[in-house]
Amino acid sequence: MPTPAVADLAAASDVIHTRRGERVGLRFVTSKDAEALQSYVRSLSPRSRHKRFLGALSELPKAVLEDFVALGRNDRYSLIATMEQDGAESIVAEARYALDRETGRVEFGLSVHDRWQGHGIGPALIANLERRALGLGGVTLSGDALRTNDVMIALARKAGFTIRPHADDWTLVRFEKALSADHPRRVFVR
Repeated sequence: MPTPAVADLAAASDVIHTRRGERVGLRFVTSKDAEALQSYVRSLSPRSRHKRFLGALSELPKAVLEDFVALGRNDRYSLIATMEQDGAESIVAEARYALDRETGRVEFGLSVHDRWQGHGIGPALIANLERRALGLGGVTLSGDALRTNDVMIALARKAGFTIRPHADDWTLVRFEKALSADHPRRVFVR
């Protein structure tokens, strides 16, 4: 399946909702978002950053940030979830996913800002990622989490992922889910 044009992706957006029905815009990250994404990462608690990036960091290293905002490079995509707060767009979550075209595996990682955890953004974001993975031609969706990350493990379990010890790292678990052709294929709304 061909990769969508970068300009098409940059213009694409979607909407998910919190448990209380609050609107959360979901769109691809572009180079214009680098500073806002870095600010978001810095604003996460040290614990949330450690869980998301599987280690200690206070901000994204320059090369990692550049990779995050390079839309579609090597079949990698970054999303930000935003909400209108005090008249300004504010990032409340982010996700990154990558397609391995040989295996059809789509790997992802995500974070929800500490302030918005428990509001249903994580489950809505995972459901959206499933549709996006199918749209890319993915057959499985998977990710890694620290084995102490009870919230992510519970979220993955609730979303139907199988949880297993990671084959290469005893501190991690791998969660994986076969993508179903029955899942709605709508990738994003323009």
